[in-house]
Amino acid sequence: MADNIKRYYTGSIMADLIGWIGSVAFAVCGFPQAWECFKSKSVKGISPVFVGWWLTGEVCYVISVLMKFGWVTWMMFNYLANLVSIAVIGYYMVKDKKTVTRNH
Repeated sequence: MADNIKRYYTGSIMADLIGWIGSVAFAVCGFPQAWECFKSKSVKGISPVFVGWWLTGEVCYVISVLMKFGWVTWMMFNYLANLVSIAVIGYYMVKDKKTVTRNH
């Protein structure tokens, strides 16, 4: 009995650790692009369709996870970090569009 409990908790800790590693890796993948947009103050070369689908996917996935599992910190870290990246890129998309409109 004690071995089963120990195995369960060890597996649970490993699952959480692997979840955090994957979540951090996936969360930071959007940061380089968001950082480039921030530095250059432009989104030149980024497809608005890509950003739209990225946002749609993240929002739908967050809602699904919350409905199925409730708040799971390591999962929400990933989604919130990606939403920050999308927000930064989206901000510069709107800003670029206004700049182009004013110049024409």
